[in-house]
Amino acid sequence: MVTTLLPFIFSLVISLITIPAIITIAYRKRLVDDPRSETRKVHRYSVPNLGGVAVFSTFALISCLFVNDQMLRNANFIFASGIIIFTIGLKDDLIALDPYKKFAAQFLTAFIVVYFADIRVTNLYGVMGIYEIGNILSYILTCFVFVFIINAFNLIDGINGLLGSITSLICITYGTLFYLMNDKGLSVLSFSMAGAVAGFLFYNLRRRARIFMGDAGAYSIGFIVAILSIRFIELNNIGRLPKIDPFTHAAPGIVMALLILPTFDTLRVFALRILRGKSPFMADRNHLHHRLLDLGLTHLQATFTMVALNAAIIALAFTFENKVQPAELAVIIILAILFCNMCLWVYEVRNADAISALQRQRVVVNETADDAVKHPPLHSQLANTPIAVDSSLVEINVLAVKDNQSTQEEEAAKRFTKEMLDNLERSKN
Repeated sequence: MVTTLLPFIFSLVISLITIPAIITIAYRKRLVDDPRSETRKVHRYSVPNLGGVAVFSTFALISCLFVNDQMLRNANFIFASGIIIFTIGLKDDLIALDPYKKFAAQFLTAFIVVYFADIRVTNLYGVMGIYEIGNILSYILTCFVFVFIINAFNLIDGINGLLGSITSLICITYGTLFYLMNDKGLSVLSFSMAGAVAGFLFYNLRRRARIFMGDAGAYSIGFIVAILSIRFIELNNIGRLPKIDPFTHAAPGIVMALLILPTFDTLRVFALRILRGKSPFMADRNHLHHRLLDLGLTHLQATFTMVALNAAIIALAFTFENKVQPAELAVIIILAILFCNMCLWVYEVRNADAISALQRQRVVVNETADDAVKHPPLHSQLANTPIAVDSSLVEINVLAVKDNQSTQEEEAAKRFTKEMLDNLERSKN
């Protein structure tokens, strides 16, 4: 077990070391996520969005060091496809890509893994009454599964720490499961990704994140998680591997529990957009993490709530996996997440007035922050710096831009300016 954990430790250390350098370079080259580019963004300051560069690079390096051909069959196709999906995500971070080009690249990546590496779904374990499926249907279904999971993980990357925390939970669980199943190759992949993401969380899981994952990281994570999920299902497929004693007879239910939050949130927002006559790919603020923020929770509180919910559903799946059929376990998991969503909806309805007042107050604060950023007198000293105005300092900022200031207001403005300059000096060091 110690040697299996080495990929996690090395990935964690390398990620912790490389991310500060990426943050510095991103600020110098202005490779940051500007909150003024989209009204739906919940952060109020510019942040580098190249965390995926450190995560994928670290994951690929450690995986290649610890994995060989005997441990992971067709590893060359897996890493080649991973480089493609990472490159597409990185280009989308730097220069916004057309959605059709992104989907085309994602399907190409999925096809390489499905056809050449033979990583595909061949049995649905009786879910919806389906067991073995033909090769053509298997190729098509698995490609769509890959693309869906990749985009599902990209869509939940909306608040500080959420994507990284969910990914760490999933990858550590998969790493443990594959270790117990004596599949060292997939266990190394899982722990390498978990360690790289854990290092990223040190800089992202905080009130004011220092770096974001970006599409490059979200796409890469979704791609690797899709591979782990499909392989877990197939390794427990008695029909395809008759000589293997399966670890669980309800593998699809376990996978569904692990991926429940990204998949449910994606299906839910797509359904709502279609019902409202909008494109399912049009961005909005209807995700679960947005709803929790609208209730007054902070980024960290919303993240911990969703991770705790995901962990509870995983525990529920392992509790029932040997007591029910695979299809029944899938139904139990779906009913559990629907019940949680209904409880949230009931709370929203009963507290609609308070939530609306909180949203109006937040809009006023955000508009004030945007106006303060544009005001030249206060920010003339801070021009061309990577430091932006935090929403927690908006009140002092408003005082600083008034024409007629009292002595107390003037002192507050001076303290604000000094704090911003101190932050700038620390960032240079």
